[in-house]
Amino acid sequence: MHIRPYEEARDFEAVKRIWFEIGWIDSEASAEYLKGFLSLNNCLTGVLDDAAECLVMTTPGSIRYENDDLRMCAVTAVTTSRVARKQRMAQQLTALQLAAGAEAGDEVAVLGMFEQGFYDRVGFGTGSYIHTIKFDPASLMVDSGFRPPKRLTKDDWKDVSAALLARKRGHGGAVLNAPEMLKAELGWSQKENGFGLGYYDGSALTHFMWFVTDAVEFGPYSVVLYAYQSSDQLMELLALLKSLGDQVSMVEMQEPYDVQLQTLLRQPFRHRRNSKASVFANQHNTSAWWQLRILDVAACVAKRHWVGQEVSFNLVLEDPVELMLQDSNWQGCGGDYHVNFGTESGAERGHAEGLPTLNASVNAFSRLLFGIAPASSLAITDDLHTEPELLARLDEALLLPTMHLGWDF
Repeated sequence: MHIRPYEEARDFEAVKRIWFEIGWIDSEASAEYLKGFLSLNNCLTGVLDDAAECLVMTTPGSIRYENDDLRMCAVTAVTTSRVARKQRMAQQLTALQLAAGAEAGDEVAVLGMFEQGFYDRVGFGTGSYIHTIKFDPASLMVDSGFRPPKRLTKDDWKDVSAALLARKRGHGGAVLNAPEMLKAELGWSQKENGFGLGYYDGSALTHFMWFVTDAVEFGPYSVVLYAYQSSDQLMELLALLKSLGDQVSMVEMQEPYDVQLQTLLRQPFRHRRNSKASVFANQHNTSAWWQLRILDVAACVAKRHWVGQEVSFNLVLEDPVELMLQDSNWQGCGGDYHVNFGTESGAERGHAEGLPTLNASVNAFSRLLFGIAPASSLAITDDLHTEPELLARLDEALLLPTMHLGWDF
């Protein structure tokens, strides 16, 4: 295998073939959006017989840690052709892209996974559960009024992107710093009858929902993107969604990070029973489809502000990505650290005498640091080991809100 940066003139046709082979595009019209999509991002290709047979793409962005942001490297595409499977191309290119992101100053990496386990080999740990609700919009118990919305089309991609960047975000809320990506995303949704409804405050789109549907008349509709800047705007969107219930029998959407959507549904269990065998079945599904890993231990630890009794310990961190980066300046996050969680948290290279030691993989420590799972749980399921007293103190010091990306990639 030979590795080289993506160049459109040389590599586009081969990369387009990969995307056709894996089913991510299915027409020449979709391929036209792909050309622009690739030009916006950082792409590395794995080459066999002078043709690109694997591509890994990253997009810069940021992710919210409590009330602060961390620089994020989003792995937004990992694609391998039919002739290049089991050659470790995807792992190698992903590792190199992580190194490039770390060297550029990115502090954490995030991706959506096709299956749990593959990206563990480059240090990723499983993210938090995301709730997806399928419900009859007429069952929403929302009494607030709503105004007639503005129609949004794929040509409004700039406004949609700006609204996503300006939206209300909680712990884990992510943004991508490549607005033009929405041009491709909304363009691709055309084949699924994609459309948007939203509201402007002056010239700015402040809150909206973007839908796709295979069946126009009665649904189901899927809300694939939405954004709002206040609770009042969220309630207006839900009231708008309820109004569609005059015709649409089922809507699917990810639960907002700041409300428990089930509490706003009338008789949710009855609706699930009565629609069980229907194409409009009401359901509540939960899965962790995404993963993350830290790239800069000190930068990530410093974002935690713990008002309780300080917790200090030695950290012995193992990073599996190191095995794939012999020729890179960045060699992963592995090594010894002295870590302190308090009102001003920090992590420094080295070892402090007299403190307990936490042994962990970067996969497990990333999950711990972002509050995805408590230390006592990770000690059972993940590669994380220490004495019971430190586990208990870490459970308290890293009790955080549930992470919610709010942007699929």
